[in-house]
Amino acid sequence: MKTSIWLASSALCLVMAAPAMAQQQTAPETVDEVVVTAERFGSGLARATFTIGAEDIQERPLGAEITQALVKVPGVQVSTGDSRGGSFSFEIYMRGLSDEQVGLTLDGVPTGDSRFNGGSPPQRFIESSNIGRITVSQSAGDIGAPSRFALGGFIDFVTDAPRKDFGATVEAGVGSFDFRRIYGRIDSGEVAPGLSGYFTYSHQENDVWAGRASRGSERDHYELKVVKDFDNGSFVKGRVSYNDQTDNDFNIVTKGEFKAAPRSDRALDAITGIPAKDIDFGGALGGWRKDWLAYANSHVVLSDAISLDVNPYYQNLKGESFRYQDRQRVLTGGDPRAVTGYNANGGAVRPTLTTIRNSNLVGGPADMRVTPRDRDRYGVTGELKARLGAHALRFGGWWEGGDSTEKRNFYPIINSAQSIAYDRGKLNYVEYERSASVETTMFYAQDEFRAFDDKLKVDLGVTWYNVKYDAKSPLEYKANVKFSQHSDLNPKLGATYQLADAWELFGGYAKNFAGIPEDAFLGSTAVINPKDLSPVSTENVDLGLRYVKPNMAFSIQAYDVDLKNNVGIVPRDPTATLDPQEVVRGNVATKAVNIAGIKTKGVELTGYYDFGVVDLYGSYSHQDAKHDNPAVGSAARAALAAVAVIGGAGVRDIPKDSVYGQVGWKPLAGLKIDANVRYVGKRVGGHIVAPTTFQELGVEMLDAYTLVGLTATYDLKRQGVPDLRFQFNVDNLFDEDYIGAVSGSTATQPEFGYSAANPNGRTLDRYFVGAPRTYTFSVKARF
Repeated sequence: MKTSIWLASSALCLVMAAPAMAQQQTAPETVDEVVVTAERFGSGLARATFTIGAEDIQERPLGAEITQALVKVPGVQVSTGDSRGGSFSFEIYMRGLSDEQVGLTLDGVPTGDSRFNGGSPPQRFIESSNIGRITVSQSAGDIGAPSRFALGGFIDFVTDAPRKDFGATVEAGVGSFDFRRIYGRIDSGEVAPGLSGYFTYSHQENDVWAGRASRGSERDHYELKVVKDFDNGSFVKGRVSYNDQTDNDFNIVTKGEFKAAPRSDRALDAITGIPAKDIDFGGALGGWRKDWLAYANSHVVLSDAISLDVNPYYQNLKGESFRYQDRQRVLTGGDPRAVTGYNANGGAVRPTLTTIRNSNLVGGPADMRVTPRDRDRYGVTGELKARLGAHALRFGGWWEGGDSTEKRNFYPIINSAQSIAYDRGKLNYVEYERSASVETTMFYAQDEFRAFDDKLKVDLGVTWYNVKYDAKSPLEYKANVKFSQHSDLNPKLGATYQLADAWELFGGYAKNFAGIPEDAFLGSTAVINPKDLSPVSTENVDLGLRYVKPNMAFSIQAYDVDLKNNVGIVPRDPTATLDPQEVVRGNVATKAVNIAGIKTKGVELTGYYDFGVVDLYGSYSHQDAKHDNPAVGSAARAALAAVAVIGGAGVRDIPKDSVYGQVGWKPLAGLKIDANVRYVGKRVGGHIVAPTTFQELGVEMLDAYTLVGLTATYDLKRQGVPDLRFQFNVDNLFDEDYIGAVSGSTATQPEFGYSAANPNGRTLDRYFVGAPRTYTFSVKARF
């Protein structure tokens, strides 16, 4: 309550101070980017592209996770634990591919992979109020996207420009589940010819709706951006962001548990003192992260026809995640990291691990499992552009180095009958200390030329990758794994043809390469033999038709994505009888394996019409995403079943049909009301495969759901007072119960407790419960 009073008081003081400041300043220049219809629908581009503008982003509650704005884009689905965000519960898919198969960049700089456990989801580096637009390239035909994960397209978040006059912006918000937020931005204005910048700070916190007494999220975020423009069109832009976040997140449930209690994620809201029950205490789910990202965008105009772009960057993260254990682990001899030698296979030989367990005893022995993660990424992108007559040439490259470490430490709970507090000074056991260094080099070239009176534009491009790996885990195996993988010359071809006024045909073909994901090293307890893992790659084809005018647009596009050699983390011995709870908690021996491929075919439709007072927008996506289908009885089929994939079955969490529709209405000057509806059709939840016999038992389906949301904004602009915006959002207006997403962390694990004789038996936990009705009220003052 004290925090809420402070936030409200701060916002009120700033708003009241605005008239005095306004008298001292000229009216500031507004630089919010307006995305015109042609840009929104990718007019003129030889690939499927959709751009979301600041006006779209601001329809979400101020402070909501930036990725939530992407639900408008056909073929893209996003799920977070609540209406404002989530870490473990964050899932994103595009055209049947997951977040680790979609490139993510910020101002053209790669943000890395988006794994929650050691990865770099883009929202860590982004304040949504500072984003001017988001460009989504659903196809993989764009050349030069600096990401090994751009197997099926990429998403680029673009920060807005500083304002040309000195000014300030303040935002404050409150809402359901004790949400509170304050944001402040100071723009320097043009302090010297072409030189300007801004600094922002935000603080927000809220309770986790499924466990309000024990779980919450708190975030402090800082950003600094400085821009220097030169008279000849050259510029240098520098940006630094820092994010300090602590959160408990959502637990995952089975379908049966959801049906029995659709508003519960099964996590306890208070400790019982009994370890067997407190393993599900919500207060012990979560962790903390501190993320730095610094980069520069430089554009040098060398002549009227030649320019050079260079973009160096550096990222650092430090963090820990936690999980309660209903036992204590002690490594004999007192040295928690002891290794006495290595066996003939190179596996570590360690002293006896003693496990003390009396889970049903009040105050019984318990541990806190703490997993520290550290990561450094550093790199540079560069591109030379030259225009020679009808040809526009691009030559570029990307180099990135990176070092990541992950440890797993066990500390004793001091008094499990009273709390989850643990003794940091008594480290009893270190299960592993893994490290991985990955170095990526990519080169590309493209020729864009036009013909037939500029009606035809053709992009001919090629890319090449080389990836070097250096990994070790001395507490698990002796080997220092060092090898490299390189791609072939991968073509990227695209074309667009203007059929008639406003009508445009476009299409393309691309091959893409990703190598082996970093999680194969950091998420596996077994040494990786380079010969055992083939690099992940894709082939992409798309064809589309656009009709674009200033006040209306329509597009239809079809695509085919063929993903080869996908990689998953699975139990090392799939024939062993495993405790499903230990699988969920990550306490079983694992290995990285190729899990065959995925083929996705689909069609996407998007339409927009602006009547003036009323505007309409809608998108529809049909996706048919299936795993490869080896012959029944073949070795390849058995290998798929061993990693809990049924050949030929649908890919988890990818709906065949999804719809997004929105109606905007402006009944009065300054007032805008938007109503939106989002339909997600039936989709696969899990493949039911017996854990020891690998018998294919069936596919568990998830029900379709429909969510309705409302946004109302009122802009008040009067001379002598700050510009004010009042905003009210309602998410899930009709309070529907639904499963929001399938956790990627258990996607390749067999089910437990299910059989043909008992089809209603429990399955492995894998589902995130969807958020209930949520209200948010925000106010924004600009002066």
